[in-house]
Amino acid sequence: MDNKAQLAEKLKAANNVLVTVSNSPSVDQLAACIGMTIWLNKMGKHATAVFSGDIPNTLEFLEPEETLEKNTDSLRDFIIALDKSKADKLRYKVEDRVVKIFITPYRTSLTAADLEFSQGDFNIDAIVAIGVTKQEDLDQAIVAHGRILHDAVVTTINTSESGDIGSINWRDSSASSLCELVYDLCLVIDAQQIDPQIATALLTGIVAETNRFSNDRTTPNTMSTAAALMAAGANQQLVANKLADSLGQVQPKTSPKNDDGTLQIGHSDTAGQAETTSEPTTNPVIPDDDKTSSSRMITEPPALGGQLTANSLDQDVLEPSTDPLSLPPVDTAQLLRREPLTPIVGEPQPSDIPTVQPSPGPAVDSNLSLDTETDKDNQTLSEIEQAVDSPHLLGTQEQPDPKQNSDSKTLEFNPANFGIDDDPEISADSPPQVPPPIISPDFLPPEPPPGK
Repeated sequence: MDNKAQLAEKLKAANNVLVTVSNSPSVDQLAACIGMTIWLNKMGKHATAVFSGDIPNTLEFLEPEETLEKNTDSLRDFIIALDKSKADKLRYKVEDRVVKIFITPYRTSLTAADLEFSQGDFNIDAIVAIGVTKQEDLDQAIVAHGRILHDAVVTTINTSESGDIGSINWRDSSASSLCELVYDLCLVIDAQQIDPQIATALLTGIVAETNRFSNDRTTPNTMSTAAALMAAGANQQLVANKLADSLGQVQPKTSPKNDDGTLQIGHSDTAGQAETTSEPTTNPVIPDDDKTSSSRMITEPPALGGQLTANSLDQDVLEPSTDPLSLPPVDTAQLLRREPLTPIVGEPQPSDIPTVQPSPGPAVDSNLSLDTETDKDNQTLSEIEQAVDSPHLLGTQEQPDPKQNSDSKTLEFNPANFGIDDDPEISADSPPQVPPPIISPDFLPPEPPPGK
């Protein structure tokens, strides 16, 4: 008979079972201890789980305080002794939370002095030490009472090859966890007693030891056991959520902080992002409520490119990046108004407007070049006006001398010929003097024909 079968037979015959763990248990140890204790009590055994240390907060959802005890006091009876010659019969009655013991005296009266109180021996048939490989690793509450280990049969359950502190030692290194071994033991004795509470406790140890079925301790038998526990009512979502923080979840990286108060910023991640990122960054937004700074710095160039000049055209005509100085020259014919301009929609057409002949002006030389920038430095104003036939030259030209031109009939007005002084004395009472009209010989009336 192998060790597992021997352990099963011993638990079937035992009435009082002590289940314990090491003085520094893992989640798997405590979960297996809770699940096995509840399972033994459901089979009608008197099972007690003892752990005197602090229970981790991770297992609060299993309600360990309802199963685990801090000491071994409940494993001993409280004895009341009385002289049997003074007692006729005994009975008890339970009222709410009180148990009353009635002693009927026999031909006498009884007082407290007639009663003796004492502690009985530890009432333990078997001890199951889960995950304990050495006797000094046992919980201090068990080690404090050495008689427990001598009076009861000690058994152990381990997933390691070492551990021979008991008379029956069941070891299986191929198992993923102690909870998996406890489930195998339940299958041998009585698997019908596994309820959702027991299944959830056993699944907790399996998930913890396999790191959510991700390490090399996960085997096909492990997956089958987990599936069977879930079928028995194990709350897998509850277990996964409660153990998330204790299973080494990835935490966000933080920059190391030195003791002098400075913060060191890492650039390994940002450098990689700069190489792979091709999206342009937008201009930074500077808050308006910054009242402490008198000037603001723009760290990004404007979004639109190009050059801004006095000859810049509308954005609908040119692209933002077009340089207006690089455009082809504008046709000079449009500047000289040789060609009719395109009429604007909504304005009257030239055919609707009466034609008015403009007065002839000075002729414009069609060969005149508009580019005078190269010659204006070497020409004078008079030369430029003569080149363009400026009207200003008409007033400055010399008038022909009437004495030299015998054909001219223009009379020169001389005030002395008409008795007008060059500077007459004009008073306020003097009547206005009107000069006589000047009669040109060309306007004399024709002479009458002879004979009339």
